[in-house]
Amino acid sequence: MKRIQQTINVNQNDMSKISTWSSKLPASLSACLFVLCLLMFGSNASAQTEPDRMADDFVLTSLCIADPTDWREDVLGTTGHAFLRLQCPFYGLDYCFSYEGENINDNLLRYVSGETKMGMFAIPTAEYLKDYEHWNRSVHEYRLNLPADAEVRLWEIMDNHLTQGIVLRQDLNKYGCAITVVRYVKKALGKTRIVYAKDEALSSMTRREIGYRSLHRYPWLRLSSMLMTDNRYDKQCPLDEKLVVPADLAEVWQHAKVADKPMATYIGDLVEGAALPDKDPWFTPMLLSVLILLITLAFVLTRYAYWDWLMLSVQAVFGIMLIATWVMMKEFGSSALLLLVLFNPLPLICIRWRRVWSMPYAIVLLVWAVVLALWPHMLVDPSLIVLCLSFVVIYSKDWVRKKLNTRKR
Repeated sequence: MKRIQQTINVNQNDMSKISTWSSKLPASLSACLFVLCLLMFGSNASAQTEPDRMADDFVLTSLCIADPTDWREDVLGTTGHAFLRLQCPFYGLDYCFSYEGENINDNLLRYVSGETKMGMFAIPTAEYLKDYEHWNRSVHEYRLNLPADAEVRLWEIMDNHLTQGIVLRQDLNKYGCAITVVRYVKKALGKTRIVYAKDEALSSMTRREIGYRSLHRYPWLRLSSMLMTDNRYDKQCPLDEKLVVPADLAEVWQHAKVADKPMATYIGDLVEGAALPDKDPWFTPMLLSVLILLITLAFVLTRYAYWDWLMLSVQAVFGIMLIATWVMMKEFGSSALLLLVLFNPLPLICIRWRRVWSMPYAIVLLVWAVVLALWPHMLVDPSLIVLCLSFVVIYSKDWVRKKLNTRKR
């Protein structure tokens, strides 16, 4: 045990390093302590009183929610983090089980290419919380009122997942921290169901809309995240599968019940940190799109083509970037495919035949904007719909001028 304790006293300032060594010590951190203690009762019964393993306090489970961090420190931390704290007071065990991966800020290209790894690891609570104290991030604890047999089973489930190590490819569609907690807890509950409040607001929202709302501090990050979300985020699904944002998970579980008891009860803060400013930035994608539309309209009555060439160049550059991202990413979000309608290099390449295709393309863009604006649930950022109207004006103005000139004659 002393050797393990020396091993875990590593640089607490770098979560990626913790992930690396934690994948090498999964069994020694948790399974060998908890399970081994259970097996030793037969030979040690005379030395101590055997505990009631079905007692409510034999295993204590908690949902822990860490406040969001600034995107410059950890992009994936901008929505916060969810992890489980499991305690066995009889044996003096207290561990945090956290599902996370490498810090993508260290190598964004590695993440885009699908090479970033993630997985489950366990670390003593006192040691794990030092990271959040260093980052000055608050950690809120909610006691889970699970049946006693489910709590013991949850510990065993977490131990089994530790043996996988940090080997899974980072895929937020499947393995986000909050949704992973939900799935493991449901697996531990077995046939016992979580009963959610009927008036839960998230029930009518899609996962994309839920994620969109959670990133209100980072509208540009929210815009770029569409490259990595597919159509599963646009479809309706059970409420369990929508709890992808840590703060939402804590809020919903406090109003839910399991075995006629509140699912989660707030008991205090493990770390008291400084909260991020809860205000939206003034320079947003929507503001930029509106400005571009106004400038485009201002150039409609002029014969200067400088603005048109600039817009076509931007359209081509972003189109090439989308195609390059598609080639690099192993899973390309369905929204990114929609964006290829708006951003692609073909208009600039085929500019010589603009009189032939410009008006049909303008109609396609207009239909694209109207359909997405009227769609029941959000598929793309609304700012892109406004931006699309700018290109509609650019590609249709020659036809409009021609019609006006014909009428004057």
